[in-house]
Parts: sequence; structure tokens; C-alpha cells
Amino acid sequence: MSNRYHPTAGSFQWGPPAVSLAALYGDEFGDNDDVGAAVAVEPRRAITFSGITRNNRIPLRQWIKGALNASGRDLGAGASSSYIASSMKIAIHLAKQISQAEELARFGLFRGLDVLPIGAGVDWAEYVVVCLKANGQCGVANSRLLRQQEEQQKQGSSFAGNAAARDEDADLKAFLSSCGVDEYEGAANGPGSSLCPGAGTLEKTPFYNGGNRGDAPPACMTGEVSYLSVDSAEISCTNEQVSNGYTSEVNTKRDALLRIYSLGLVFYELFSGGEEPPHELSALSSSNGAFISLPTLSILDTGNDNQVAYDSKRRQGPSGSNSEIGLCQLSFEYLKLMGLPGPLCNLIFNMLDCIYGDFSGKDCYTRMTDVTSDLQLMIDRPFKFLRDLDIEKLLLSGLQLHETLLPRDEEFASIQSCYHRSVSGSESYELALIVGESGTGKSWLAYHVGRFIAAQGGLFLSGKFDQMMQAKPFSALASAFDQYCEALDREKESDWAQVVVRKLLSALGEDSVEYLIKIIPKLRHIFACKTNEENANDSVFDRDCQQAMQRLRYLLCRFVEVISSVSPVAVTLFLDDVQWADAASISVLNQILMRGHNRFFFLGCCRDDEMKNDHPFSKMTENVGAFGIKTTIVKLHGMKKDTLNQMVSDLLCLPPRLVWPLSDIVFNKTKGNPLFFSQLMLELNRDGLLHVSLSRQRWEWDEEEIQSRKLPDDVALCFANGISRLPLEVQAALHTLSCFGASLKCEFIQALESQLSLKLLEPLKIAAAEGLVSKLKGSFSFCHDRIQAATYDLINEEVRLRDHSTYGLCLAKLALESGNDEMLFTAVSQINLGGPSIVSDTQDSITKAKFNLSAGKRAILLSDFSSAYTFLTFGVKFLPDNLWSDYYHLSLELFELSAKCALSIGNLSDLRMLGGEVMKYARCFDDKLSIYFTMISSLAYASKIAEAVEKSCAILSRLGEDMPSNLTKETLGQHIENTQLMIRGLSESDLLNYRLMTDTTKLISMKFLAKMLGLALMVNPNFHAFVTLKMLQLTISHGLSPVSPIAFCYFGALLAKLGDLRVGYRFTVLAKTLLDKLESQEVAGEVLGVTTEMLCFIEPLQASNELRSQGENAAMASGDFHFACISRLKYCSTLFWSGRSLSDAKDALSRASRFMKEHGHKTCLVFLIPIERTILTLMGANKETHISSDNRNPRQLMQL
Repeated sequence: MSNRYHPTAGSFQWGPPAVSLAALYGDEFGDNDDVGAAVAVEPRRAITFSGITRNNRIPLRQWIKGALNASGRDLGAGASSSYIASSMKIAIHLAKQISQAEELARFGLFRGLDVLPIGAGVDWAEYVVVCLKANGQCGVANSRLLRQQEEQQKQGSSFAGNAAARDEDADLKAFLSSCGVDEYEGAANGPGSSLCPGAGTLEKTPFYNGGNRGDAPPACMTGEVSYLSVDSAEISCTNEQVSNGYTSEVNTKRDALLRIYSLGLVFYELFSGGEEPPHELSALSSSNGAFISLPTLSILDTGNDNQVAYDSKRRQGPSGSNSEIGLCQLSFEYLKLMGLPGPLCNLIFNMLDCIYGDFSGKDCYTRMTDVTSDLQLMIDRPFKFLRDLDIEKLLLSGLQLHETLLPRDEEFASIQSCYHRSVSGSESYELALIVGESGTGKSWLAYHVGRFIAAQGGLFLSGKFDQMMQAKPFSALASAFDQYCEALDREKESDWAQVVVRKLLSALGEDSVEYLIKIIPKLRHIFACKTNEENANDSVFDRDCQQAMQRLRYLLCRFVEVISSVSPVAVTLFLDDVQWADAASISVLNQILMRGHNRFFFLGCCRDDEMKNDHPFSKMTENVGAFGIKTTIVKLHGMKKDTLNQMVSDLLCLPPRLVWPLSDIVFNKTKGNPLFFSQLMLELNRDGLLHVSLSRQRWEWDEEEIQSRKLPDDVALCFANGISRLPLEVQAALHTLSCFGASLKCEFIQALESQLSLKLLEPLKIAAAEGLVSKLKGSFSFCHDRIQAATYDLINEEVRLRDHSTYGLCLAKLALESGNDEMLFTAVSQINLGGPSIVSDTQDSITKAKFNLSAGKRAILLSDFSSAYTFLTFGVKFLPDNLWSDYYHLSLELFELSAKCALSIGNLSDLRMLGGEVMKYARCFDDKLSIYFTMISSLAYASKIAEAVEKSCAILSRLGEDMPSNLTKETLGQHIENTQLMIRGLSESDLLNYRLMTDTTKLISMKFLAKMLGLALMVNPNFHAFVTLKMLQLTISHGLSPVSPIAFCYFGALLAKLGDLRVGYRFTVLAKTLLDKLESQEVAGEVLGVTTEMLCFIEPLQASNELRSQGENAAMASGDFHFACISRLKYCSTLFWSGRSLSDAKDALSRASRFMKEHGHKTCLVFLIPIERTILTLMGANKETHISSDNRNPRQLMQL
């Protein structure tokens, strides 16, 4: 290291003659002649920085000495992370000062430039002043903080963690330390060194110890202060160094390059720790060693300030080599050896190379704003832009995309605000929907929101609908709620988890919990319930489809209500690809969202090009919107060009200015689609068009070759090209996985491997390493549905159909043996994807039909009648031509259950077709009974009440039950007397322990009578009484059936009407008791409702409402929404007439109105209106005001 600080050290002298520092900085520097002689400056033209006093300013070279000393280094011996971080802060201030000055000069304001030194051979470092942070007056460290530090060090704590003295450059220093730029350890540096180690700590020991560290510091710096606490820095010079030619455009361009070059020399000296740049690099000597000006630039006026054309002549050394360029390379390597990060060395060299551009070419700087931007990126994001690339790793793994972030800040903020509004506990409730084309980053944004929610302490439950797995009941909802059960199981010992379990059991009941376990399997781990599967198949025929669906919706709503209200954190439900949602899931989701649970947030993703106005999910959002629930739609588009350029910059760890040529090509090809962008970048890397340069230690590409190469026009082609390069075994495994949709459990993959002798797991691990699939929670999943689609499309259609059938048959056999419903649904879906066209023979056809029948029955047990209908109708399609003659019983069961499911989903045209087939080919009357019941139910749902009653009477007559065509009062009275005679002598205990009905014909008759009971009341009240008596007579004669409680209930009401009130009430209480014995939960709501009406005549009116609430809950739990709404109506009426406050009655009416609207019960809503208007009139409200917010009159509502 040459002594550049002595004026006689060389044949030339930096800057003007030295003057006293006292003249420039005041008396604090005037006492030290050595320092005054060492630093050559003149009185400055000040650019003031607010808050900075003269007492904490110090020349750059003096700062370098002090800062190196503070970090335990000698001049030219490298630097610590604290030193480099502080130096970068100085560098960014200098670059910003010049950039801002140049920006002002564009408008003719040269006040910023006129304080900068200009001209050949001027040493800018002489004019740099560093401003240190004032820890106390006159730059002396605050003694209170130092005492606090001493105390904390005695206690073993770090002062750097104190909030009052937090190091704002901690991230940068941490990065530099992680890269091997270590801090100084005082014990290793000889005697006299008692410096405080650690990045960002205050250096409280005097920096100079008896001359061991060079020159003594200025007087004002001998106190306790940190050289490494830099506040700012600036350049300033004298009038003699100011150029007078700033008004010329050519000079402006030339001077801009000179400023970049001159600042580059300052950076070299700053970051090298005081090492002067090579003589030739700084002075650019001629061959005779005389001092010359900077090389002449041939600057052509291109009309663009951002472009400068250079003289193509290059100066050659004695051997004909480019000596300056070789020297630059040597200097670059020298900086690297000192431990500086490569990107920082590149920045310095690109500044020095801006004159020629021989070494860095297009990378060299032409604008100071680019220098500022690149420096700021290194400071703000050091782990991305200041990090040296791991070349060895990149050569092995290639380009990695997992760290690339999509810039979706505005969209994220919109969803974040929606989330906060929804879970804040206010009355407003919202849901959010992310829409966009495939590959625009919808799922990425949703999971980015999920990470934010998790960081806030919330629960983020996720599920995904699959286009190829729509027949799997409630797959997405089950996956999401299973995640909650897993979290609950992990925390089962905590207080909040135990509260949630108790609340769930209380709200649902043990029977309902067992029912929900079929949908949410991991509930079993929480409640340890055992589902009763013993007569499961026998109960398929007896279940009412509509009530079963409504029951499931109610139970899932109660589940969400409990977990959102009791859980200590907000719950978010995210469902991906809702454009492929099944009808049953949408029905449940509609019911959940209409409730508007507090501390619950719904987030969905869908492709907008597949979401038309008639899509079920679109209709659902309109439906919940009618209840005041707002939908926030976040629309995602492709990236803009500048945004995509930033993504390329992040991906390649290069400044944005350097990647514009590449990003422009990529944007023109991908139109900003993020998925297409990522795959195209991988394609370029695989083809060698984008590669790592060993010599330059960075990514490089050939623009001309990329432009000339034919690149894929669609993301699917990118995926197809990548897959085709893989080994054949990996391709085959991916083809198998693609047949199952987005994902497949490892359990199923292992089964396929063992049964079909396929190699799947190991090849899929190779595919995972390629980024095509991922393994998570025991399943292999495609990283994007477009990858699955591209893989699936590579398979020949005939091969696809055959493979679907083969995989399905293999898994179906295992599923039936193990009782695994999930495997069964997956297997039968595969069989159906293969279709009837590839059936090999009759036996194959019958086998596939039976598998569909089994899957359909299991789906009915799960109350997913949509999926059940799909399975059952496929079973019908697989039947051979001679189905009714050779496979009668299989055909009859498939048609009967298909018709039942068609009714439940409202497909009346298919119902008529299926029913007609059974009527035509059924061998006996008994075989037609199931279809008859389904057809009568369809008439009732279509409001054809009289026709339904007429057909029911005809069927009951054929079953041997006498049904009078003309019922008179005398006939009814005779039946009442006969019934009383039959029941006389039977005590309440006798009836409770009565025998059960076993006659199949009588059981069917009771079922038809129970169905007709509700219809008869609307046709003829006397006929309703007759049906009640008929049911009771059959019960006494043949035993109790599941619907017998209804008969006892209405018989009690009939006796009360005839005047025997207390005896009638006893029969209703008996009916209520029989509910549990006969497990007649489907009629519980109706029985409790009638019992409550009787109670009103026995007990005070106020006592009845508790039982009404029980009746409503029982009706909801069984799916009987009709009687649930009736119970709610009666509750409101009783609340009003029992003398409760009008405000309480008004609130109850408001809730009842919403409840009835949710379940579409307009009839009860009409009966609510008179009570509503009476209450409002008594409260003095406007006549036009409606609690229900529905201004239609009763007649209009009835027409609906």
C-alpha cells in the first residue's frame, strides 16, 4: 500500500493545496496538525442536510481509518460485515446525491451539480464527508445507553437487541456475516485491542491506542462514539473544480459518464478498506508516465440521453493486449479476495468500465440512477441481490423457481381488508373470490393470504375440487374440516380444545357426531365414536332423501358455527377450483355462508372463463348476496411488462436494468401469464439458452439465439416438452397419476404397484425433483392442474380408457375387501371414466354395474345424492341388453335407487323415465312399491296434493287397507270408537314396551300412511283424522313401527279436540317418549311440535317456548325444515302473546324472517307478517317499515 496521504509520495498530487481543517470544520479539527496536513480540502460549497451538525462530520479517508480500527482491521486488510454495511450506506447517499442533482439538471437547475468536482484527474474521495449519527451532544455517545450496555453485558444480554439502539442495518450485516464476512474478535489482534465485537454495537473504547492504529483521531472524535453509526455522506468541492459547461447536451452526457467513473474510484477505495486504485486505472497514464486527462470519448448525439455511442478504438499495451482491461480484471479479483460479495464487485467494475465497456459490455453503467437503484436493491434485499450465486448447485439443479414471488400487492391488500372485516366480529360479513385465467397465480395468492392468516394466529383450512374426482362426495370440504380436526387433536390437552369438543358434542348430539364422521373421518380421533354400519345397506330404501340432505347441511352449519365461535382464533375456509365443485358441496356451502358466522372467512378460487352466470357457484353467490353477504371479487390478469421484468430480475438475481432484453422476449411470448413465464424460463434453461457463466459467476443468455429459436406458444407445450425429456419410467408414472386427477394417495399408488406390477413411487420421486409433482401429507399431487392436463393429453385416447378401467377394477376389489369408502369412490370413478365402450364381455359389464351400485349406496349413506345418482346411472349404462330377463334383481335395485336420487336432485324428467321402466318390467306389485312411493313424493313436491292422496289411497287399497272413497262424520266417529276400544286396557307402560312390527307389507302400508298424513291435512281435515286412526289401529294390531309416534301424537290431539284434553296430552307425551325407543328421529320435529301445542292448554303459555325450541332443533337435526319453520313461527307468536317486551319480540321476528328465507319457506313467512305489523304499530313505527326487509304483500309471497 503506497502512502497516498503524503503530498510528496508520487510524481503527481491529488487535488488543490491543503488547507487547515479548522477553516472547513471548525476548531475541533484545528488542534491536530497531522490530520490537517494529511487531508487536502478547501472551504466547501455546502449542501446542507437537516439535523446534521458540523461536529459529527469527518472526511471519508479519516472515516475509513477509524471504521477499520473499530472493526479490528488494518488498511487494505479486508473489512467486517459492520464496515461493509456502513460503507454501503455511505455509497447509497453519494449515489443519491448525484442522481438527484442530475435530475434537477434536466430542468436547467445546476445547483446540485455545481458542487461536484469535474475534470480529468480530480480525486473525488478528497471531497467526500461522512456524517455520523449523534449519540449525544458533539458526537459523543450517550452515556446512559453505554451504561445500559455495560449492565446488559454483565447480565449476558446483547445490547444490539435493545429497542432503543436497534441496528437498522442488521439484515444487511447478518447477510454479510452469513457469507463469511466475519466480525473482528479482539483477542486475536494483539495487545491494546479491547474493541466490542458484533455487528451494530456501539464501539465505546477509544479507537487509537498509543499510535498502534495509525494517526491520532481528531479532538472531537476521542470521546465515546461509533464510527460505524453512519447517518449520511455527501460530496462537495470548491469553485475552482466546478465545470462551466453544463448547458451543453453533449457535455451533459460526457460529464455523466465521468461522474459514474469518478464515483467508481471512490467506491473502490471505500470498499477495499483504503486501498488506492491502481495508478493506471485512476490516472490512465500515457506510455511516458506523464499525467494525462481521461481518454477522449467519441459521444454521438443519438437523441436519447440514455444511450451513448463509444469510440471503437482501444489502446493496446506493448504486447498488443488490452492492458487496461487486464488491469481491471486484476483489480476486480483483488476486491473478491478481500471478501467483498461478487455483485458489489461487479457494480464497482461496471462503473469503472463505463468509459470503454470492453469488459462488461452492455452491463456498464450509463446513468447514475441505475447505480443508485442497484445499490438500493443490494441494501434492501441482500439475500437476493448481494449474494454470490452457488454456481456448483446451479450447475447440478438448474434454474429454481420456488423462491420467485408474484407481485400481487394490491390484490393481496384487497383480500386482507376483506378478511379483517369478516372476522372483526362486526355485523358485516364478506367472502372473497379470486378469479382469473389458468396460470395467473390464483392459488399462489390464496396460499400467500393463508401464510398471512397463519402468522396472525388464525386457522387456514384448505380443500381443492378436482375435475376428474367430482363423484367423490364432499371431497374438498372433508379435506378442509379434517385439517381442523387434526389441529384440534394436536391440542387436545389444551383448555380451548376441550371446550370445542364439549360444545360440538352438545350442539350436535352423539348420533349426529357419528353421522358427521362419515363426512369428516378425522372427527373419530376427537370423539372416539364408532359408526354403526350394521344394517347400513338395509336402511338405504327407508331414508327420505330430502330430509337427509337438509340434515347434513344443518349439521355442517352447526359444526362451522361452533368452531368459529368457540375456537380462540378466526377460521378461514379456502376452496380451490370451485368451478369444478359438485352440487352437494355447493348446497352445503350455500347454507354455511348464508348464516354469516362471525370470525369465519371464506376464500375461493376459480377460472372466470368457466364460471358462467348459470354456474351453480355463481347462483350461490347471488343467493347469499340477497342476505346482505357481500362478495369481494379479485380479478387477476397477466403481469405487465415492467412487473415481469422485476420477476426475471428476482429469478436470476440480477438488477432489473440488465434483464430487460430477456424479459422483453419472454413477455412477448407469454403475454405475462405467470405459469407460462415460469415454464418458459425452465425451457430456456433446459435448452441451454439460459445458463450460468463460470467466468462471470452469473446467469447469461444469447438474445439472438433465443429470438431465432421456435419457442412454445402455449404453456401446455412447455409442460409436454419437459415431460418428453424424462426417462420412460417417469413418464409412465406421470401418465398413471394424471388418470386420477390432481392428486392420489400414496396408499392407492402402492396398491397399484403391488397389484399391477407397476413402478410408480420411485419414478414419481424423480418427477418431484423436476418440480412437476409434490409429495405432501401422504399424497402425490401435480404442482398445477395444467401439468396434469398436459400429461393426460399425451396419452392416446384408447390407451387412456383402458388404463382407467384397469386401475378402477384393481382398486375396487381392494376397497370392498377393506371397507375403504374413499378407495371405492376413487376406483368406481376410474371405471366410469373408462366407460361402457371398452367392456370386454357380459361378466365384465355386470361386475362394473355392481361396483357402481355399491358406490351409489355408500354415497346415499353420506347424503350425497348427486354423486349417488352419477354412480347409479353409470351402473344402469353398464347393464347388458338382456338386463331385465337375465339380471332382474340387479336392474330393479339400480333403477329404484336411481329414481330416488333423481327426485332428491330435482331431475323429474329422468325420474319419469326410470319409473316408467320399472312399471313396465317389474314382475309383481310388490316390486313396484318403491317406485310408487317415489312417484307420490314427486307429486307432493310438485304441489299436486289431491293427485298424490288419490294415488296413495289406491296403493293402500291394493295393500289390503280399507280406504273409504267418501268419508262421513258418522264413519269417522265409528273409527274413533273402534280405536278407543282397541287401546282400552293398555297402560302407558304396556305401550312403551309393545312388540315391534315385523310384517313387511304392514311396514310399507305405515310408510304410505305417514306420507299421506301431511298431505291429507291440506285436502280434508276429517281424512287426516281417519289416516291417524288407521295408523294407530295397524300399530295396535301388528306392533310399533318407526312412524308410530306420529300416530299416537295426532291421536292425542284428536282426543283433545273432542274434549278429553288431559288424556290427549298423555298420548302426546307417550309419543315423545317413544321417539328414543324407536329411533324415530326423522319425525321428532313433528311430534314435538304437536306436543307443544297440547302443552299450551295444560301449562302457562310461557312454558311452551322452551319445548318449541327443542322441537325446532330436533326438526333441523333430522332435516325436517318444514316443521322447523313452523316451530319458529309458533315461537314468535307465543313470545308476543305471552307478554314479552316488544323489542325482544321484534328481534325474534327478525331472526325468524331470515331463517325462513334461508330455507325458502314462504308460507310461514306470510303468516309472520301480521305479527310483524302488529308489533311495529304498537312500537309506533312507520306503516311501510318491515322487519323482514321484504315489502311484498302476502299474496305476492304466496305466488312464489
